[in-house]
Amino acid sequence: MMAVTAARRFPGWDIVDGAGGGYIAVRKVRVPETSGLSNVRCGATLPELYEHLEEEMHRQERESPARKLPGAA
Repeated sequence: MMAVTAARRFPGWDIVDGAGGGYIAVRKVRVPETSGLSNVRCGATLPELYEHLEEEMHRQERESPARKLPGAA
């Protein structure tokens, strides 16, 4: 259930368990380095990772209001 919730809440991201603990989110479609956005975000807990992904989504909205980036819903 948690994976489904995360997929709906953060479309365009795959969330996996980190090898040493924590969680890692990876964009399904990479964005260029020059975009100012991240392709990978990490968090020690799921709530922390979700907070980082929400920050990323806000940055994405500010960076490209007129065009959709790959993986954006």
